[in-house]
Amino acid sequence: MLVNVSNHANHFGKKSIARLRTFCEKILMKKCCFLNISTFLLVWILITEPIFASLLIIDTKGYASGRLSSVSLERTFNNAYVGEVLLGYDSITFISFGNQPPNLVSNPWQFCFEKDRYKAIEKFIGNNVVLEFKTPKKNSLLSCSATNELMAIYPVDETQAIEQAHFIGSIHTNDPEISSGVEFGRIVNVIENKDRFRNYFLTIQMGSGGSKFRHFVMDDPDLFDFAVKCLKMAARVKIHYSERFSMRNLFGLSSMSFVSEIEVVD
Repeated sequence: MLVNVSNHANHFGKKSIARLRTFCEKILMKKCCFLNISTFLLVWILITEPIFASLLIIDTKGYASGRLSSVSLERTFNNAYVGEVLLGYDSITFISFGNQPPNLVSNPWQFCFEKDRYKAIEKFIGNNVVLEFKTPKKNSLLSCSATNELMAIYPVDETQAIEQAHFIGSIHTNDPEISSGVEFGRIVNVIENKDRFRNYFLTIQMGSGGSKFRHFVMDDPDLFDFAVKCLKMAARVKIHYSERFSMRNLFGLSSMSFVSEIEVVD
């Protein structure tokens, strides 16, 4: 009888161990599955975040200022022309500071235009000009390698009088402030992103010339208009800004420098 009881005990013990083993295997499989899914999601976010950031920059208009350095014909099926501008004064390359959506501004800065405008644009080579541009490009320029379509080109007017030398704007975001400061330079690129948030992007050439540039963000349309006026006259300015932590991670950026004031320097 004792032997039978012992045998039954062993039998039930083996069953319990088998059940426990099955249970543990299921838990491990679930954990492994969770880890695999988590790893996949992490990789997917890292890959797609820059793509989604660029997708938010779809419909834009803007202004760029600098020395027109070249125009050339691209051997595409529609024979589009590409122009290049060296932003600001005496710049060669692009040393970039501050946060901005990827591929929004570069130096040299490129633009597309159609063949019938070549003679009118070629005469500006070597001169400091203002370019008005937009995205997306028209269908006839889709094969062009540059992103921006040229709308207008004209000389920089440094003699233009400005009625207001100091414009104090507003910062509408409620994102917490990290730091604040002032940066000196020339405004060389201003872009209006015409999405539902109406974001505005600004790039300055730091100092009086050279290849260092810094990026800013604006959410005040009146401040955007004043920045355009300063760009058109190549005015040296002081940019007052507030560095904010990006709560929404907008455009894939962890922080952005919001402009609060623009002050023209004599």
